[in-house]
Amino acid sequence: MVKSHAITVPLTSAFILLFLTVNACTAWSGTYHLDHEWVKIWINKNGTIDLFYNITVSLDSGDVIRRVYVGQPKRDFTIGEATDQNGHKLKAYDMSSGSQYQVEVDLYQPLNPGQTIWFTLTTNVAHMIYEDKQNTGNVGMQFIPSWFATTVNDVRVMIVLPEGVNVSMVKTSVNWTNSGREDGRLWVYWQKQILQPNGQFPVGISFPKQYVQNYDTEPTNGTPSPPIVLPSNWQDPLLPLAVIGVFAIAVVAVLAVVGKRAYVTPKVGMETLGIRRGLMAVEASYLLDIKPNKLVAEILYSLLQKRAVWVESTKPSIKLKIMEDVRRNLTAHEASLRYFEIDFLESLKPDGTLSETILAKTVMNLRDNVEEKMRGYCRRDTIDYYRKVVAKAWEQVEQASTSDLASKAYDEQLLWLLLDPNYQTRTQTVFRERPFEPSPLWFWYWYGYTNYHPHPAYAPTSQPPTGTIKPPTLPGADFANNIAKAVEGTSNNIVLNLEKFANSILPAQPGAPKASSEPVHHQATCVCACHACACACACVSCACACASGGVG
Repeated sequence: MVKSHAITVPLTSAFILLFLTVNACTAWSGTYHLDHEWVKIWINKNGTIDLFYNITVSLDSGDVIRRVYVGQPKRDFTIGEATDQNGHKLKAYDMSSGSQYQVEVDLYQPLNPGQTIWFTLTTNVAHMIYEDKQNTGNVGMQFIPSWFATTVNDVRVMIVLPEGVNVSMVKTSVNWTNSGREDGRLWVYWQKQILQPNGQFPVGISFPKQYVQNYDTEPTNGTPSPPIVLPSNWQDPLLPLAVIGVFAIAVVAVLAVVGKRAYVTPKVGMETLGIRRGLMAVEASYLLDIKPNKLVAEILYSLLQKRAVWVESTKPSIKLKIMEDVRRNLTAHEASLRYFEIDFLESLKPDGTLSETILAKTVMNLRDNVEEKMRGYCRRDTIDYYRKVVAKAWEQVEQASTSDLASKAYDEQLLWLLLDPNYQTRTQTVFRERPFEPSPLWFWYWYGYTNYHPHPAYAPTSQPPTGTIKPPTLPGADFANNIAKAVEGTSNNIVLNLEKFANSILPAQPGAPKASSEPVHHQATCVCACHACACACACVSCACACASGGVG
């Protein structure tokens, strides 16, 4: 009689899907493959995992690839960093929508047919460790590397267990290829050559629960997990492949029951309304990932344009004054003010400074309103659309035939122009050969000019200038430096305590509070531990399979 053990771990806790497309919401045409998919997981003492992906993508034919979508197993994840093979820091965004959890990684340069790129991504994921109901006193995790509709030539998974766990304590669903130690912690390793399109490579691990501080007792979706039966010689590296095949078939069968389709199909019917048009510049600044203090500066410039406020002083923090006619009859003016502008005015304290806490609520209210407006719309397409709006705003300024028309267009498009991270350079380019001709009615100009220009022609007063005062015409370079200093000074001096302001902005999280955190581990040169390798490391100097992997 063969004695067996059973490990029950929730399969749904580790479903990870990689979406590779030119656009998350529109069809992508072409063929590609993955030269390798290497995964390294650190199981942390607090019950979270640091999840590290090293993925090589080769575009065979078709449209260029600009971004990669990497699925996450839980909604409760925190993005660490993404880096490509050339050391470029890549932008990574939480692009989750509904029950589809994913990170968008924007490539540094578009990938053209015939080209290959590899990049890494690290996240921290909570609620991945569950009680092992079949092995009393144990907890475990089932993990399946990303599967998708193309071939992967090399799949590797390394799991680093909590400190104190040794080989005799560990149970696995599939025999590992090798094991070793890293910084005193046990790791186990699996490798598979050639994963067919839509193929899966599930691995499961179980260990004593006293080595983690937190774990869940039931899968979050309530789906029961059948036991994975392990024979008594589960550590034998020569376990017949037929037995492993039985386990793999069983896991695949369960996957079909518990929701494989939602993860395999790259076209998810969540975002069906296309582009969300009609957002204001300040709202679009949130989508374009403008920092909160600069976002608030945008609101201030909007109020300056509407002559609702005047800046009386700028240091050590900005001090504002509500314009007299607005102050006398704020109710009448509310019809012309946006909700975020009204929230901003409510943050003014009696001395004219801004309350960090109330200003933070202004940002959170703006965020929540934009997220509500985005419900059902394609976020990626919408972001691209507003980037084009910013580009068109610049075109209006650049294509103006005269200096006064260019200056007028600059005023009219100011809030959109400020969303361009290169607005200073572009301003210098536009006005390099022509002067800037302001209007006496442009309050934002008077604020910036009188407070930041080294030799102001008119001394600042508590009241903004009237139309009877003719502003000076500025050389383009002077104006570009002036407006850049004004925006930078406004953003940095918006409140006295920027740290308190930033800490008051609570993250938007549906349901329970977020348990994941910034990943502790960010670097893993490769994932390697071949069967006959005597080394316990995973690096390019190792004589095993990763030596020629190009990772470094």
